Amino acid sequence: MSKQADIEFLFILSLENYAKTNNLTYEESAGIFHKNNIMEKMLVQHEYLHQVALEEVFDFISKNISEKKGLILYHGSASFFEKIDLAKSQNRRDFGKGFYTTVLEGQAKNWAYKQSLRNGKTESYVYKFSFEESQDLNIKHFDSLDEEWLEFIKLNRTKGGVQHDFDVVIGPVADDNTMQTVQLYLLGTINAAEAVERLKYNDVNNQVSFHTEKAIEKLVLLNRSVIKITSV
Repeated sequence: MSKQADIEFLFILSLENYAKTNNLTYEESAGIFHKNNIMEKMLVQHEYLHQVALEEVFDFISKNISEKKGLILYHGSASFFEKIDLAKSQNRRDFGKGFYTTVLEGQAKNWAYKQSLRNGKTESYVYKFSFEESQDLNIKHFDSLDEEWLEFIKLNRTKGGVQHDFDVVIGPVADDNTMQTVQLYLLGTINAAEAVERLKYNDVNNQVSFHTEKAIEKLVLLNRSVIKITSV
């Protein structure tokens, strides 16, 4: 089972348990989980969560909900900057033109390293931010590699710009692990159902993208680390 599938399985079990324990509907529980970024926090702690008993997984989630902690996000880049400029964002990205981050520090470092190599830079940068959701933000969560996720990526990658009205989008990345399948779907070689079936066996990384100035204002820079590139 891939990391994504493992977390999806635990996420669904935890949703059902939380709903039953707190006398809530599944939809009400999902709203609470999304508001507290439970999927993303589970991805960060995957190595721990997939080894412990379900009761410990449920306790981990309940603790995160009660403490109402925000997300720690990372952005990897070949460039130094003081202020986020959405106008400089690359076009035709998974979730539309925007500022992309991840909950996985290693993934951000890898992004930064690859960008620096491509641009012949001797340094790369990893920015660490804190982010807390607020009611004035329109946020879209994708918890799995499903047909809705595929169609969303298709619109943004083929048409460019931002093909939605969300301030923030959170979900899996169409990266090196998944791109071959996604490209086959975009070309019409395979249909959505075939693509989803193939994708469930891939290890998938995470991304949190910001598309409006209102969303960018919610990011607080905690620190910026510099990594020397020795193999340019």
